[in-house]
Amino acid sequence: MKTLKCSLLIGLLILMTASQALAANFNQPSLSAEALLGNLAQAKKTNRIIGGITLTALGIGTGALVSTIDSDDYNNKDDAETVKTVGYICAGIITGGGIITLALPSEAENHYRDVKMIDDTGARENAAYGSLVFLAEKAKTERMMSGTVSAGMAFYYLFAADPVYYYDGTPSDYNTYCGLVFAAGAVSSLFIQSVEEKVLEQYERGYAVDEGQNRPQLRMGWLPNGSLSAVYSYQF
Repeated sequence: MKTLKCSLLIGLLILMTASQALAANFNQPSLSAEALLGNLAQAKKTNRIIGGITLTALGIGTGALVSTIDSDDYNNKDDAETVKTVGYICAGIITGGGIITLALPSEAENHYRDVKMIDDTGARENAAYGSLVFLAEKAKTERMMSGTVSAGMAFYYLFAADPVYYYDGTPSDYNTYCGLVFAAGAVSSLFIQSVEEKVLEQYERGYAVDEGQNRPQLRMGWLPNGSLSAVYSYQF
């Protein structure tokens, strides 16, 4: 009889271990750092392609517009040639920026590519989480720096800049408008999280929820008749 009880207890412990592993695998897609990193990389790639195509088209359009400039629109031919030269240079810079944006993958894409090259599942998940932390911290640092600079510029335009007047001597609201624009940028940068930070927060919040909800419990004790009692519960 004791042998049977021990066998049942061992079987129960094995069942508990197996169910934990099964539950972990079942919940892995919602908590997978690798999946979240892949989603982030895909979003960055989409934004990169859209931005690159937009810049390239804008550069080509600028070049086409500059090519229509005629010397009759200016006082002399030299002025027209100067404007066209500057316009072509600007068009080339914009087009080049668009091509570079299309050609070079984002940092999130590079991290995801490196993670996918890891064969071991556990090591790949740990590397993906490390990438999420790195990208989030870098994005937060850049966000804080941008917010600080914008706040400084807002303070300058609102309180320290020299007044601006129109040609007729009427006061201009140029400084006020610039200050408000920079102030809005500062508030946005300082208080709105980046996409990278939100992705990391989503992973950590989901991990904490799953850790709290899917915790197995094994209760063991002796019954009044001297027999052993074991109760295993798991909340899905």
